[in-house]
Amino acid sequence: MSGSRTGAQGMTADEAMDWLRRVDGELYRTPRGARGAWVAVVRTPCSDRKAARLIVALGESLEEATSTAARQWREELGARGVLH
Repeated sequence: MSGSRTGAQGMTADEAMDWLRRVDGELYRTPRGARGAWVAVVRTPCSDRKAARLIVALGESLEEATSTAARQWREELGARGVLH
């Protein structure tokens, strides 16, 4: 999976799970019977200047929740500049 694809477009389920493993993220699903929702949770990249925070992204599918989390993660990485 290329960096330009992660979160920029839809992810496949395999790409989503691979990305979550690489960034040590978690994926949750509401109980069956409830309106279906998925939650992807990841920590933002750390840097010397700023402590990590949590990204909590919701979606109607695991791919949507993970794509949203990946987009926010990349935005945070870009805002922090080079990591040390």
